[in-house]
Amino acid sequence: MWMSLRARLIVFFCALAVAPLAAIGVFDYLHSVQALDALISSQTEVIAERAAADLKDRFALRQSDLLLLAENAETRRLYQAHEASDRSAYAAALIAASAYLRQAWELFARSYEWVEFRDRAGTLLYALGDEQAGSATSAPRRPGLDESLRLETPVPGAGSPRPVGKVVAAVRPEALLPREALESRFGRTGYSLVVDRAHGRVVYHPRHAFLGRSTAELLGPEGWNTDPQLLDRERGSFTYREGDTTRVASFTSLTAPPWTVIATGAVDEFAPPFLRMRLINLMLVLLVTALTGTVFVLLTRRATRSLEALTIAADQVGTGNFAPSLPKPGPDEVGRLSAAFGLMASKVGEMMREIETSRHMAAVGRFAARLSHEIRNPLTSLKLNLQSIARDAEAGALPPTTTRPIQISLREIERLDRVVRGALRLGREAGGHRVRCQLREVVTEALDLVRPQLDQKSVSVATSFRAPHDLIQGDPESLKAAFLNLFLNAAEAMPDGGTLSVDILREPADGRAAPTVRVRVSDTGPGVPAHLREKIFEPFYSTKSQGTGFGLPVALRTVEEHGGRLNLVAAKDAGHGATFIVELPVAAGGLPS
Repeated sequence: MWMSLRARLIVFFCALAVAPLAAIGVFDYLHSVQALDALISSQTEVIAERAAADLKDRFALRQSDLLLLAENAETRRLYQAHEASDRSAYAAALIAASAYLRQAWELFARSYEWVEFRDRAGTLLYALGDEQAGSATSAPRRPGLDESLRLETPVPGAGSPRPVGKVVAAVRPEALLPREALESRFGRTGYSLVVDRAHGRVVYHPRHAFLGRSTAELLGPEGWNTDPQLLDRERGSFTYREGDTTRVASFTSLTAPPWTVIATGAVDEFAPPFLRMRLINLMLVLLVTALTGTVFVLLTRRATRSLEALTIAADQVGTGNFAPSLPKPGPDEVGRLSAAFGLMASKVGEMMREIETSRHMAAVGRFAARLSHEIRNPLTSLKLNLQSIARDAEAGALPPTTTRPIQISLREIERLDRVVRGALRLGREAGGHRVRCQLREVVTEALDLVRPQLDQKSVSVATSFRAPHDLIQGDPESLKAAFLNLFLNAAEAMPDGGTLSVDILREPADGRAAPTVRVRVSDTGPGVPAHLREKIFEPFYSTKSQGTGFGLPVALRTVEEHGGRLNLVAAKDAGHGATFIVELPVAAGGLPS
């Protein structure tokens, strides 16, 4: 499919500039969303890691408590006596262990709800705290959490790697869970929770309704819709929906205990500033893109409009109009191209006119040769016979009434003879004897020849020869005839008197092949109407009843044969005289260096 230059430029600009700018805007828009997620993720990750580290320390402290209760001397003697089935020794060991353990319980009671000492078979040997809470028959006090908050450690045997029993303790939640760290949050709606991966339960949640809930239920399709196996990793983050809110969660998993701390933050809480910023950025990018595109389209239209005008001008030149309407020349490439195109069109038009004139002159030459052969010889015979008859009429041999018709016929024959001579001069081959001559002398001799006619019509002559170096190479006689035609036309244009001005001045070289001398011939007659300025240089065209129409065409051809130009200058005001300018090249050495 054909596309104009303007369309191709706009397509290229859209592909190479507009599309990348729009892509940058969209990327920045999306990146701002990712930046918000990354911000919440980084902040919640810090909270989760801090809470997990605190939880790990608390768990290690509780483990050390149980080791102290399991590996002290009194506890070991109690288990040894139980293993030996020595009733008296067992009773004594129980009394000693009870005194020690009750003293220790005063220190541990704030961290544990109860502590049990059981043998290898699980038989209860001794208990501290709320024994009923730890009995097999009691109902759980925190549904789903008792197993998660229950710790145990083995009681080593004497000289045997096999444990002889175990110490089981129900840890108070506040002794294991770092509430201060877990209650820290990012944003107003942020919160933290702890899940037990081993038992699949929620150990901590700011909303009590979630305590003890299954993690499968919390993370499943009806909850966060997140893969529970994701929490098996050491740390990570994910995004989920909770109600109408999008949240970002970061987690840190522990091996002892097998718990995971999760800290979450709401995207919607922090989104407005980011949304405003990303919308502003996107609008700025789109605005810059739109402004850039608009400026580019306007500049492209301006440039291509000039190119379109040049294309139309080229089409007009192709149809023969060598003065087409062109864009204004300027310093840019299109402006220089317009100026160069205008100069080229002018040169081509001038060349075509010269070719047409040459063809015209060649036709005139052929016509003049035929005219001389077919008409001039019979005219000569007629002229001689009429002159003989005129002499007879003057001698009285003919009636007096024949004298006037004979004189009229002789004048018309003389006019026809002038037409034939003008056609011969116009159609002759370029030639003549070329010599170096002073242009002012040629002009002066032509003025001397026309002086009687000028005096007869009361026409004064004003000369100004301001070109002392006016040496030219040419035929003085043909140039004199050309200037004589110009002077005679000026005299005939001022029948009631006037002024004929003849100025000779030097024209600077101005980059031309050679400097020129300019002759300016002006009169104070009525001037040449605008619609006749192109016709006056055509052969056979004359505004005078007795004119032959060869004066100006012959003068034009003479000047052009000498490498010069003859132009009619348009008058500033209509009816204020005519001005002809003759430009002739100065001969080599005609001007001082």
